[in-house]
Amino acid sequence: MIVYGWNSKELKQAPFPGHICPACGAENSFIVVDASYFHVFWIPIFPYNKKLRIVCGDCGHTMKPKEVSQEVRQFAKQLKSKVKIPVWMFSGVGVVTLLIVYGIISSFLNGQKELEMLNDPQVNDIYFFYDSEEPTEYKYYLRKVVAVRGASIDVSPYSFSYNMEPEELEMEDGFFHSLLWG
Repeated sequence: MIVYGWNSKELKQAPFPGHICPACGAENSFIVVDASYFHVFWIPIFPYNKKLRIVCGDCGHTMKPKEVSQEVRQFAKQLKSKVKIPVWMFSGVGVVTLLIVYGIISSFLNGQKELEMLNDPQVNDIYFFYDSEEPTEYKYYLRKVVAVRGASIDVSPYSFSYNMEPEELEMEDGFFHSLLWG
């Protein structure tokens, strides 16, 4: 289940004396700047709009800028241009960026570890291979290094094969290490 949607947050509220509310006749109005943003699991991903509204402080009546005088509209537009989008509204982009960077670094480090194992094999290292020409679904098989002599490597072939890359080796497989690659 993915919970996503759009939400708004009030960014700034500025009093605007002299504006008379058409609903109650009070002169206690505020110009409010709201920012709308897209969120996933209530984490803001990115803002996409800034809106203006004029709110009466007494009765709460709300008006759009096009419903008020030119003077009020001009003041509201100036206020809107001065209000900046807060950085926290981009926090989802930051989280996604961190996950991507983590994935890249993790992949790079795993590649370095594999390269190190290939360049410097040790006795008891276990390597798995993929045989694309195997007619059955069991295309993965394992080899264990039993001796390293100069440029020669002796491996012990196991008759076990797997239908996927094994994440953990079982005792009945004849291996006594809990993880691959070491």
